[in-house]
Amino acid sequence: MENQNIEKPIKTYWKFVFGFLGITVLVFGGFFVWDRYLSPSAKSQRQMEKQYEAYMEWEEKYKQAMREDTYGGKTPEETLKMFIEALKKEDIELASKYFALDTNENSEYYLTRKKWEETLERAKKEGKLREIINTVLRAIPTENQELSEKTFWFSVYDAKGNVELLIELSYNSQSKVWKIINI
Repeated sequence: MENQNIEKPIKTYWKFVFGFLGITVLVFGGFFVWDRYLSPSAKSQRQMEKQYEAYMEWEEKYKQAMREDTYGGKTPEETLKMFIEALKKEDIELASKYFALDTNENSEYYLTRKKWEETLERAKKEGKLREIINTVLRAIPTENQELSEKTFWFSVYDAKGNVELLIELSYNSQSKVWKIINI
């Protein structure tokens, strides 16, 4: 009989211990699940991580495109000369490669030079390549431009000395060449 009296409190004790441990595990487990997965801050954190991963992917794609954009000269003058030579050969594909990649994410031409290629192709069909060549050949470095390691301007003047055209070049620090930004 004494064994039964001792076993009953021991069973009750262990039931209490396991019950307490079960409740503790449920409470901490519930808190963990809430904190890591269900809470607004956890959802926000996951959203931020997705955005960060998307940004890193975009940045790597952008940098890779810039590194691979190797057509151009070591100086702005060299790039302009190479561009003119390609136009003289009527090599539109090569001439368009001296333009910088379109970096407007909203553009259908993003990370391409398709806009410039189409423009030059249209000029070729209209017989205007010679006119473009003659205009660009008159380009001289713009006076009093801000000294910049990344941007350079050429000006083309008309017979009266007025600026007829500005040509902007930019240094691609990823591929270490000068690219035409705008004509």
